[in-house]
This record gives sequence, structure tokens and C-alpha cells, in this order.
Amino acid sequence: MGGWKRSVVGILVVAMLVAALVGAASGQAQRVRITEVHTGTLFMAPVYIAEAAGFMGEEGIDLELTEVDSGALGIAALVSGQAQFFDADPFQAVQLRRQGRQILFIYNLTKRVTLDMVMHPEVARARNISRNMPIAQRFAALRGMKLGITRPGAATDVYMRYYLKRAGLNPDRDVQIVSIGGGAGLLAALRSRQIDAFHLSAPTPYLAERDGYGVVVIKSSAGDVPELDNFMYTGIAVYNIYANRNGDVLRRWTKAVNRANRLMRQDQAAAITRLRKYFPRTDPALLALALREIIPALSEDGTMNEEMMEKHLQFMLDDGQISLKPSAKEGLLWTNRYIVK
Repeated sequence: MGGWKRSVVGILVVAMLVAALVGAASGQAQRVRITEVHTGTLFMAPVYIAEAAGFMGEEGIDLELTEVDSGALGIAALVSGQAQFFDADPFQAVQLRRQGRQILFIYNLTKRVTLDMVMHPEVARARNISRNMPIAQRFAALRGMKLGITRPGAATDVYMRYYLKRAGLNPDRDVQIVSIGGGAGLLAALRSRQIDAFHLSAPTPYLAERDGYGVVVIKSSAGDVPELDNFMYTGIAVYNIYANRNGDVLRRWTKAVNRANRLMRQDQAAAITRLRKYFPRTDPALLALALREIIPALSEDGTMNEEMMEKHLQFMLDDGQISLKPSAKEGLLWTNRYIVK
């Protein structure tokens, strides 16, 4: 009888241990590997920090961040399945929808367009251009200039042409738009006076300003262009199918990024330390300046709203980029469903 009791007790102990292990395993999130392609801009700061600070790892996510030279390459990686996440813009989402491919914004990076225009100081002085001028006058003062862009059709091209048309200028006749390539090429072209100005997100314009061959004259990141404020400029997108199948993964990702977002705003010194992993050749003092400049343009928690998307879709319609405007309502191109604050 005593042996039988001991056997029963032993079985119960084993059963309890097994139950505890199963419970622990079910409570622990499954570890996943995610490839996220990006264009190397500072508006990705919360994502960079989330990975570098280990917040992604704590959520069971092994995040591989891969930089590409253009949004077109990022979309190609997403479409081919080489990546699951990409920092896209609504125009790319609408283009893919036309092709029968549905991507969904699951996190908003920016509250407005973040392109800041830097001009050679000699040009700015000769034309008396500064941020003290009304924005319409700054746009009009671009007449006759050589303006650098990354490539035709890129955001640097689209918004440059918008500025010119706002001033009643013909982008193909009243200025010379020069396709240069990435940030390093634009900086070299400005320094050597091959171009008079260019615009890009931080930190690139501030490199020119720091080294004395540039002065920032239009700061969209600070709201200099009101109609491009409260504007869905760039967000993190995934395929709809991926979102539907991996809701828990997306929630863990947004939780890690929002944790980084709070750190970035509360302790910028710690944020800079983490960001240096992705900007190793940038002077920490310049990186700190660039971060301070761009934070006002960044979303605090990744949430989106219908008005933000509507403004961008209307911008595309007015600019002739699209002929039919899709709905801006939640669920079609964007959702806050996966955001964990």
C-alpha cells in the first residue's frame, strides 16, 4: 500500500512538473527572426534603438536590419519575400495595390514630411534666403537653381517638384533638377558647387551645415510647410497576409519600438549611444543635433488616423501621381490594431 501511494505521489509530482513546463512554454513567446529593410534615414531611430538596446530580443524577436539605397529596392525585397518589414510611403502602397499586392501600414514613423532643404551659403546669401522668409517666397527663390535629388520619382524629386509648382514654377524649365544618388553624393555635389541645394531627412543636411558649406533654409520636419503637417509620410508596412498570420509578432514588434520611442524622448544621451551602431561614422555631437531636429516630426507612439492618410492621398491626386483615390479609412492601407503602447 505504501509503495502504491509512493507511486501515485511520484506520478502526481511528474504531472505537476510537466504542467508547469508546458505552462511556462505557452506563456513564453515563440522566438522569430525578422528581416526589415530600410533606407538608412534617422526617422527610423525608434526601430534602430529597439534593436540596439535589446528591446526586440526581450520580445523574442531577432531583428535583422538591412539598409537599401532606395525605396524601390525596399519594395522589391518585400515583394520577393526577402524581407517582412519595410519603411514605405502611401504612394508605394497604392502602386502595389494596383498590381494586386496588398501591404498594410502597421506603425507610423512620422507626423509630417521630414525632408529638410540645405543650400550652399553663397547661394543663400546672394539671394537673401533664410527661414525668416515666408515659405512661398522661399519656394519662389528656387528659380534658376540646380537642385539635387536622389533619383527621379523618389520622395526627394516628388516634393521638390511640389515646392516649385507651389511657386508657379515649371520644374522642367525654370530649374535644373540633377539626379545624384544617395546622401554622400548629394553632399559632395553641394560642396563642389555642382548643385545649389538639395533636401533629405536628417542627419545629411546637417553635415553640410556643420562643415560650413550648407545652410538649412526649409525645415519640413519642423512644420515649415503646413500642408505637409499631420501627414502620413512614412510608416512601417508588411504584407496583409503576413499581418493576418502574425498578429502576435507585430504586437511584440510595436511594443519594443514604442519602448525605444519613450527612451529616445526621455534620455537622448542613451538614445545616441544606441544609434551609433547604425551611424558609426557620424560625429556623436552631430547625431545628437540631428536627433533633436527630427524628433518633433516623429510619431510618439506609431498611431495613425484617417486625416493623415487622406491628406497624403489627396496630395497624390492633386499632384497627378494617381488618378483614383482609394479610401483612407482604417483597414485598407493602415491599421492601429497591432500597436502596443
